[in-house]
Amino acid sequence: MAPAVAVIGAQWGDEAKGKIVHFLSREADFCVRFNGGPNAGHTVVDGYGEARLHQIPAGALHPQCLGVLAHGMVLDPWALQEEFSALKAQGRPEPKIFISERIHLILPYHRLREEKEGMADKLGTTRKGVGPAYMDRVGRRGLRLLDLGNEEYLREKVYSEGQYLGKIEPETIIADLLHFRREFENRVGDAQVLLAQALSAGKRVVFEGAQGTMLDVDFGTYPYVTSSTTTVHGIPVGAGVWPEFSAVIGVAKAYATRVGAGPFPTEDHTGLGEKLREAGREYGATTGRPRRCGWLDLVALRYAQKVNGFTHLALTKLDVLSGFSEIRVAVAYRVRGRRVEEFPAAPWELAQAEPVYEVLPGWKRGIQGVRDFEDLPREAKEYVRFVEEALSVPVALIGTGREAEALIVSWEPWS
Repeated sequence: MAPAVAVIGAQWGDEAKGKIVHFLSREADFCVRFNGGPNAGHTVVDGYGEARLHQIPAGALHPQCLGVLAHGMVLDPWALQEEFSALKAQGRPEPKIFISERIHLILPYHRLREEKEGMADKLGTTRKGVGPAYMDRVGRRGLRLLDLGNEEYLREKVYSEGQYLGKIEPETIIADLLHFRREFENRVGDAQVLLAQALSAGKRVVFEGAQGTMLDVDFGTYPYVTSSTTTVHGIPVGAGVWPEFSAVIGVAKAYATRVGAGPFPTEDHTGLGEKLREAGREYGATTGRPRRCGWLDLVALRYAQKVNGFTHLALTKLDVLSGFSEIRVAVAYRVRGRRVEEFPAAPWELAQAEPVYEVLPGWKRGIQGVRDFEDLPREAKEYVRFVEEALSVPVALIGTGREAEALIVSWEPWS
């Protein structure tokens, strides 16, 4: 089997995975999304401008790389067409994609159901209908892409949602879906077979995770999680192949953020948190919501490392910390008076956790765009080494800006 690379969010999502995937896919043949849907927001800044990707894999922006939307995702056909239109408006070449025929579809009534059940208010969901679509999939009520080939079945499924059809014209939904099938029929097929053959033939494959480990439906801060498997375990489930990985890369910001409800031990409620938000432009690529910001949490990162078995770490947005006189890093928690170094599974314990910080010296000089580790200030280099030692994992990639080229690379991914 050919080596493959997995890119997994190590925090609560929004770790700049799109930037890392885009870099790794420069020499890849395939880039595979295996979980999530339009609730993802992967941003790439290159010569064409800023691309905000929600369902198209970030690697598909490279002309030689085929983006695969595997069956572990849920697909919004309307949003996918809008995404193609936005990329075309930037003057980009049309991305090459291949969609699993087994992928489940997000329909307009899924968004209405999400609103009616108050998921966005209770859990901080993105209002994209992702949760209800996954619920239908597990409940064996879903509509798959291949089902569009049976118009009678399609009509039955759409009309079965009678309680929502007062707000939605069912014939419009059916017509739109049949149009989508005609427009994309040459890009649909058995993605599992495609990927299995590609790996056997020695092709280079990047697996692009959406959201992050702490939002995983099983390993995350349940119930404040997403609806899919966001860890490395989601790859065989969501893509149908069992690759031999040359690297499993955990992507983490040099600080921490979270969107929506749920425990977040290192969240900063002072002006420092606001400073991080503004310096890092911490507003959701999907919803535009301001992200909750705080300091790096090594307890959570060690947990993510144990769950995923990271071989390398990508530490992004290091440049955002420039200008802080000191930088805090949580090395443990204090829960009901006792020191805890393992990440609690119970959300009420995590909500009570008070971070135990180690304070490191900051640096004043800006590092935006730096591409050589030795050009970093001494304090920045010490910060990176501190993280490496704490996790016993090498930091192979360091983000020093939003642009694709603002990256320090100390590892050859395809060697």
